[in-house]
Amino acid sequence: MESSGIELVIPSSVQMLLEGKKVTMKGELGTLSWDFSGSKVQLMVDGNILRATTQKKGKRGDALLGTVSKRVKNLIRGVNERYVVKMKVVHSHFPTTVKKEGKTLRIENFMGERSPRRITIPDGVEVNVTGVDLLMKGIDKDGVTQLAGSIQSTTRILRKDPRVYLDGIYVVEKGYESEIGGA
Repeated sequence: MESSGIELVIPSSVQMLLEGKKVTMKGELGTLSWDFSGSKVQLMVDGNILRATTQKKGKRGDALLGTVSKRVKNLIRGVNERYVVKMKVVHSHFPTTVKKEGKTLRIENFMGERSPRRITIPDGVEVNVTGVDLLMKGIDKDGVTQLAGSIQSTTRILRKDPRVYLDGIYVVEKGYESEIGGA
């Protein structure tokens, strides 16, 4: 049975460690790791080259290798550059406020609700709240985007006309620091 594979070159600014199927990248901003033990992929290191192969054929094998490739590239880029998400609080009926309290975000007075909504901030994600603007940064792209998605889905309005009730917290801009000027 033939196996297909990919090769990824690891830059000299990043140290890579492979323990079984767990890939760990260490760079100037910190350390990130991802465990591929749940997938049918074989990983090997040869100097500064990471080789990933799979026994799966066709589209499924190509998709698996593409996923592994993208994950590793995100790890490499993350340890050298922070991922940023900018969000904006929009309200037309009730003045919504967002407050950071330790490792949680409190969303108060959303749609006139008396009890605040709370969202836990993942480890490694910095959150700055200034008025109606939220700025989230971190080296782990998954953690930052997961928090942004949780905030946006928590403030989604159901069973009302979306043309009238525009209230919510929405993603305005996202990307790496070099792509977003002045983040």
